[in-house]
Amino acid sequence: MLVRRAAEALDRNTTDKVALCAMAKQFATDNCYEVVHGAMQVLGGYGFLKDYPLEQFLRDIRVHQILEGTNEVMKMIVSRDLLTKDVFWK
Repeated sequence: MLVRRAAEALDRNTTDKVALCAMAKQFATDNCYEVVHGAMQVLGGYGFLKDYPLEQFLRDIRVHQILEGTNEVMKMIVSRDLLTKDVFWK
């Protein structure tokens, strides 16, 4: 739902599109990494063999956590957006 909401905000060019896209990217890539890491734990050494697609998934998800801004940068974008909202200062 978060990814869909971010895509909708991007399509509609809303003011919160940057923060929503940052949240969606961080959430999706972090959760995908957890899934792949868990699968690696189950498969053990077989997870690193090119015979299984898991080794490619691991490389791909790590790249996505870094490209277009690292997930740490995404956290900074979201926090900056939250701090500029009036809701905290009322």
